[in-house]
Amino acid sequence: MNLLRILKTGTWKIPCALLLAGVLALACVQCSVRSLVYLPPQPKDKTAYLEKRAAWEPHRRTFHHNGAKLSGWLIEKKGQPLLVYYGGNAMDISMMLPYLDRFPHAKLLVNYRGYGLSTGSPTEQDIMGDSLAILDSVLKETGRTPDDVILVGQSLGSGVATQVASVRHVKKLVLLVPFDSLLETARGLFPYLPVRLLLPDHFRSDLAAPKVACPVSILAAGADEVIPPHHAKRLRDCFSVPVSYQEFPGAMHNTIWLSPGFDKAFSQSIGY
Repeated sequence: MNLLRILKTGTWKIPCALLLAGVLALACVQCSVRSLVYLPPQPKDKTAYLEKRAAWEPHRRTFHHNGAKLSGWLIEKKGQPLLVYYGGNAMDISMMLPYLDRFPHAKLLVNYRGYGLSTGSPTEQDIMGDSLAILDSVLKETGRTPDDVILVGQSLGSGVATQVASVRHVKKLVLLVPFDSLLETARGLFPYLPVRLLLPDHFRSDLAAPKVACPVSILAAGADEVIPPHHAKRLRDCFSVPVSYQEFPGAMHNTIWLSPGFDKAFSQSIGY
C-alpha cells in the first residue's frame, strides 16, 4: 500500500533526482581534478628550439596504439644504451631534447596522449598501455633487449617509469622529483577533500616499486612545493633493490635543474 502511494504521488522522483545530481556532480569534479593532473601545454615542437629542429626532424616518429597517434623522437645510436624519458604533467617532451643532446645515448621521447602533437586524452591506463607498447616496438625494431634500457621519469613521469620498470627488466631506473603515489601527494595538497573518490588516476609507484629489479637513482628537490621530498623518501624505502638517493637543498619542483651538482648527479645516474 505504501509502495503504491509512493508511485502515485511521484515522491520517489526526489531521491532519484538527488542521486542523479550527486553522480553528475561527482563526475564533473572528477573531470576537473583530471584536468589538474594533466596539463598539456600548447605544442612547442612546431616552433621551439628552431636551431636544433633540422637535426631532430629526421628522428621524428609517430606511433599508433589503441586509436591514438603518439608523436615523439627516436634517436638511435648504435652501441649505446637507450634512454627513455617520461615527462611531467605540464611538459611538452620536446623541451628535453636540448638538454639530452649532450649525452651519447640513444634516446626515445614520446608525448603522452593530448600532449604535443599526440592525439587523444590522457588517462593512467592509456599512458601505461602506450608506454609499454612503444617501448616493446622500439626494442623489436632496434634489436635491443630491456637490459639495454635506462628509464628516466620526471614528476608524473616517475610514476610511468616506475610501473614500466616493474614489468620490464631494464638496466637502470632514474627518478626526478618523484612521488610515492599520486594519490598520497594529492591527499597532502588537499587534506579536506575525498581525494580517493575524486582522483581517477592514482599512479601507485609504492606498489610497483617492490617489483623493480634494476638499480634505482632518485634525485629529489629539498624545497619541492608540489611533491614534498618526504614522498621521494617513502618511495625510496619501497624498493627492494639498491637505491641511490640525492636531495638538493633549496631546490623547488621546477628549479632542481639549476641546483649546483645536479648535472653531475644526473650524468652519473645515467652512466655517463
